[in-house]
Amino acid sequence: MTQSVPPGDPLAAFSVELEEIRAKAATAQEALRSATASVQSPDGAVSVTVGPSGVLQELRFGPRAYERPPQALSGLVMQLIGRAQQKVSAQVAGAFDGMVGESSAARELLDEFLPAPEADAGSPPDKSDVFMPEQEAEDRPPAPPHRQPPPPPQPQRDQPRRRPRPAPDEDDGDSNPW
Repeated sequence: MTQSVPPGDPLAAFSVELEEIRAKAATAQEALRSATASVQSPDGAVSVTVGPSGVLQELRFGPRAYERPPQALSGLVMQLIGRAQQKVSAQVAGAFDGMVGESSAARELLDEFLPAPEADAGSPPDKSDVFMPEQEAEDRPPAPPHRQPPPPPQPQRDQPRRRPRPAPDEDDGDSNPW
């Protein structure tokens, strides 16, 4: 969107540059408003959608979700939300590509708040990366057999019995103020 500027007119050149910046800002603003990312598990059990700020907008469970134990399902949901947040963060950062330089202080500040991309986001996670309660059960040693606690000790019959306490005297009232 470069307009021809009469030579020697700095105000006209500034106005053209300002209009280009406004156009880029409007494009970036629209990209930020519409940025969303959706991610689905490989088996279709769970799908998530996050908005431009990384906030969860939609969570859907497919029929396969009900086959998973609750802890495995919650771990999968959290993992998919993280992936979707990384995708939407890349879109948000991309909205600023034409406005800030790659090595500028503004870009460094923006990159500081974006989550680091995964090493290989395209492939499904390895079983060791996902919490699966059945794996934990396999890794644990077998539980020791349950033993009954020993019975409480029985009082010995040879022990002497205590003498009962003597009853208080009736005429003790004169010396005891209570």
